[in-house]
Amino acid sequence: MPKNRKDRDEYHNSLNLAPVREPNALHLFTAGVKHKFDPSVPISHRTHSHIALVTVFNGRAVTSKTRAAGRRVNEETIVGWSTFLALVKAHKKLQKGWPISKVVLYTTSQLIVKNLMSTNSKPLGSQLSIAVSLAFDAIATDFPEVDIESLAFCNL
Repeated sequence: MPKNRKDRDEYHNSLNLAPVREPNALHLFTAGVKHKFDPSVPISHRTHSHIALVTVFNGRAVTSKTRAAGRRVNEETIVGWSTFLALVKAHKKLQKGWPISKVVLYTTSQLIVKNLMSTNSKPLGSQLSIAVSLAFDAIATDFPEVDIESLAFCNL
């Protein structure tokens, strides 16, 4: 993705987003990449795993972000942090008054998201799970008129 704003806007406009042109729906695409490490490479030269988020509103990509997820992370951590980032982004857009009637979260593992957002019982020390469930709860409580969906997709 380009670094400067003009090129980034052009990049976003060129993305094919026809399937997500639903009016007033905020679509959040999350994904993670877990790199396999070569033990012979010095630690300072190893790359991190990454999480990614693309935010689409009215058929147009409005933001895209990638963040380092850490060196030794599992799939639950990658999906959890990308989900949390997406929900925080959605809450900020709603607070700014965007005319959003539905938030659609696309994830690579719907089961992990379901487990993370479950409010039944949280084991001591599962901060990520608590953070994700509170982020879902914040949107549902602060904006009860907004529907939230979680859908799975396969990243290749």
